[in-house]
Amino acid sequence: MKSIFRATTPADQVALLHLFVRAFPNNASSGLLDPAVLFWKYWEPREDWDQPRSYVFENECGIIAHAGIWPAELPGSIRGMHMIDWCSSKNSPGAGLALLQKLTALFDFIYTIGGSDQAIHILPRAGFVETTPIWTAARPLRPLRQMFTHQTMDWKLPARLIRNWLWSKSPAADTTGWVTVPMQPSELPSDIASGSKQLAPRSSAFFEFLARCPSLRYQFYGIVHAGRTEGYFALGVLRGQARVAGVWLRDPCPEGWRIAYALALEVALCLPEANEIAAWGSMGPSRDAVVESGLRVISSTPVYLWSKKSRFTLPNDFQFQMSDNDAAFLDLGQSSYYT
Repeated sequence: MKSIFRATTPADQVALLHLFVRAFPNNASSGLLDPAVLFWKYWEPREDWDQPRSYVFENECGIIAHAGIWPAELPGSIRGMHMIDWCSSKNSPGAGLALLQKLTALFDFIYTIGGSDQAIHILPRAGFVETTPIWTAARPLRPLRQMFTHQTMDWKLPARLIRNWLWSKSPAADTTGWVTVPMQPSELPSDIASGSKQLAPRSSAFFEFLARCPSLRYQFYGIVHAGRTEGYFALGVLRGQARVAGVWLRDPCPEGWRIAYALALEVALCLPEANEIAAWGSMGPSRDAVVESGLRVISSTPVYLWSKKSRFTLPNDFQFQMSDNDAAFLDLGQSSYYT
């Protein structure tokens, strides 16, 4: 039974939803099955990427494997991506790996952050190597309301409430002299997100696309000192969790990271629907800075990297953030607090 590799179109939406229902049986109520989110991820036009963002293998029985594309392009026209919604039919073993091998011909590098046990087992066989892990940091903001909306209701709930209440009252970093200014994507200084070697360059078109996400509405905040915009961050709230999708700095020094996360915490505290703040970053200066800002590191997650002919490596201080995969907008259908 010959399989065909091709890009998807909006006409594939129903078939993809059927595949996802079978491949992700525990996510029946999640945003993964939201047609609006599916269209936004894969077919809504975005000016920073004009190539397909979803590929499948199909045969006479229909679609048997899928991989979504979350693109990341580095200076020198080095094209990369993170796979999202990567899955295959249980009746077609090996189809997911075969699809991955097809995608390696289209990109200079592919990275994946964490993943299922099955994916982590497959990736080394496909030539992926483990690189600098990412950290996950969080801080409770409104512990009582968080308790009533928490995804885990068990005997630990009272102890968690006490811990989170004390945690929420712990000192945060001083931001004297720094302020945040709400900004539209078109107002963000283009040289900041496009000029850093520590981050995947992002254009205003990317931020316009992120702002149109149906799962949650991201707002952008300029980081201003002495009247000059020194950076900005994206913050949105989903089911009580305020997510820092990313931080972009003119000078990504330890102090800059510390101020950025501390300001994000201040903004989150002003959002009445936010019960927790969460952020991601790679090990290094940003990890120390997020702790100094008032958050705590909850866990670390491996990052796996494949590069064409092993010619390409990321800088040791390269920063992966929530906006570098679907963690920025992933909706599990219920609260997903880290604390």
